[in-house]
Amino acid sequence: MPTFPTKTLQAVATFAAILLAVHYGTAGSKGLDPASLRPIAQLPTGRASIFPIVKVAPPALPTALAIPDPLAPGHSTSSALANSSPETQFLIDDNGALDHFYAALQNLSSGRSQPTVRIVHYGDSPTTADLITGDARELLQQRFGNAGPGFILIAKPWAWYGHHGVDVSGSNWKIDTAVGSMHEANYGLGGVIFTGPVGASSTIHLIAHNSTSIEVQYLAQPNGGALDITADGNPAGTIQTAADTKKDDASSITLPAGTKTVELTVSGNPVQLFGVAFSTQERGLTYDSIGLNGASTTVMSRAFNPATFALALQHRNPDLVVINYGTNESSYPAYVEKQYEPELIRAIGRVRAALPNASILIMSPMDRGDRSGDQISTMPAIPEIVAIQRRVAQQTGCGFFNTYQAMGGNGTMSRWYDGHPRMVAADLIHPTPQGARIVAQLLTSQLLIGYERYMQNHATAQRTSPPIASAASPGHSAKPTPPLAKQINPAHPIGVQ
Repeated sequence: MPTFPTKTLQAVATFAAILLAVHYGTAGSKGLDPASLRPIAQLPTGRASIFPIVKVAPPALPTALAIPDPLAPGHSTSSALANSSPETQFLIDDNGALDHFYAALQNLSSGRSQPTVRIVHYGDSPTTADLITGDARELLQQRFGNAGPGFILIAKPWAWYGHHGVDVSGSNWKIDTAVGSMHEANYGLGGVIFTGPVGASSTIHLIAHNSTSIEVQYLAQPNGGALDITADGNPAGTIQTAADTKKDDASSITLPAGTKTVELTVSGNPVQLFGVAFSTQERGLTYDSIGLNGASTTVMSRAFNPATFALALQHRNPDLVVINYGTNESSYPAYVEKQYEPELIRAIGRVRAALPNASILIMSPMDRGDRSGDQISTMPAIPEIVAIQRRVAQQTGCGFFNTYQAMGGNGTMSRWYDGHPRMVAADLIHPTPQGARIVAQLLTSQLLIGYERYMQNHATAQRTSPPIASAASPGHSAKPTPPLAKQINPAHPIGVQ
């Protein structure tokens, strides 16, 4: 496995930051053009070099490369807002589709009743490795507070599954994914079923988080087994999954402050789990990265059982759902032309039916390179998918983020691959951590500009309305206590009733 020279990487990143900052400051609305990176010495790249390093969050890029936070003290957003016309902006939200999300951020920032804002991001293989999503989580939590790492799978369905600041390993689990099975079933929130016999176990290292509770999401069923949980080797509680009838359920256990290692072990009888969610007692934001390797829109529109999928979404109760597919569909132009649009509408409909008040953001795929000899060009179906997504988002009341155009549009992957350091792997699909960081910055910067615009538009109402102690602000429904959640007293473990 290639070893990255740390000092060299830092020096290269600094030089790249200078060149990128100069380019990005003058490129107008054309997006990022990494062709300007060609003078920099080449770093190791290729498919094999990406995934072993994404388990560790990439270092923060120098200030010169970071896209400014429009809400940072002393930073004026007037020019950014003035230049973000519907014709040039990459985040399209003409009809207030993201107002619910922005209102939740406003409540959180103003100290009102809402302690946590949740984002659930569905995507394909880059999301599987927490590329883009991991950096977006970090950037947004720096701004709005860290409420924990959020939802995590309990074992690796794919070798490159990862989550920034968390390391997961499991043994003896039977793992079924919505992509691998491709038949309708109850896959919970994360699209994966973990069936564990007695003795199956998972170990979760919380490398960069101070979580104070763990929620286990599981299938309650007759003769269900128990799940024993330890925190840094000490018993923390036991969850009983036995019930008279089958139903999705969830139970939470308090973790001692500073817990770094959590272990889950099956005892008594087999269990079926969907994942865990870590949280803190702090006000802030969580950003769930739910990426299924090889996934397409049909996973959401066909593989997830609509009833149980709705229950899982309602239990997590996100303020924003990101639907980020399209890369894998681009290999099938006939499908894109004839079937993609109704499948996307069907997927959106399922989310909307489950969460009628939540904001939905359609996030386009990145550029995808198509190699012919020595030439690399954009795969023809990519801009067609982007056009369909933008049109459907408008028709269905969703926001739309044009990742493809924001990162440079046509030919971006050619420039990213030829640049030094390379921003994309040899497959011309998966970004390197540096490339993923750029896309995350583009996304979060546009969301923050949209949030600032929302704040300006609602400034009068904000000045005249007193703080709300027990209900959410207008336009944002209060989060009820999810009926699935149960608190387990570590000293007196109880079964699920």
